[in-house]
Amino acid sequence: MSEEQFSNLDEEQNSVTILLAELRNADQVAAAELWNRFFDRLRLTAIRKLSPETRRVYDEEDAAISAFNSFCKGIEVGRYPDLRNRDELLALLLVITGRKVMRRHRFDRQQKRDTGRNVTEAMFHGVNHSLSAGGGIEQLEGIEPTPEFAASFTETCDRFFENLGDDQLQKIASMRMEGYQDKEIAQELNCARSTVQRRLEIIRRECKSLLDVQN
Repeated sequence: MSEEQFSNLDEEQNSVTILLAELRNADQVAAAELWNRFFDRLRLTAIRKLSPETRRVYDEEDAAISAFNSFCKGIEVGRYPDLRNRDELLALLLVITGRKVMRRHRFDRQQKRDTGRNVTEAMFHGVNHSLSAGGGIEQLEGIEPTPEFAASFTETCDRFFENLGDDQLQKIASMRMEGYQDKEIAQELNCARSTVQRRLEIIRRECKSLLDVQN
């Protein structure tokens, strides 16, 4: 490294040290300056760590923003008292970003498990209840889902119906999720109730397979 490069690095280190001191005094200009300096590094780190599936609903910018906001909140409450220069700050921000991504991955895995269970519940909950009793998919009403959960639920349902393949299986599954009982489905499809029950057993196995994959 040339003398000029060393000089520029020293200047940047000193500049970041000053900005950190100003940030501790709740200087929003300092926060914006630090954000501009470190955003690209945080974003690139998040890109390397995020799974392609997660990036559809939570991308590298989300991770970078969340990490920097957490850092600023930590500064506000007196955390990181020994943080003094650019290298230490960069290392801390990269660690926080990595943790944000890991937590998001854990969240997504839990969402998938919850989604699979809710598909199963929507399919088979309240077997002895009529549609008016609030069985099936109606049990999910009254709770405002997160956008991520709604997207995951829709995706899981689509994959589930695609895996069923057979048109009659899809029809039975759809009616069951809407709360119809075996007898009502049989009447609608003009078939024996025992046929519906056998078909439901196939659908149950497909639900179980879906849950096993997501767990």
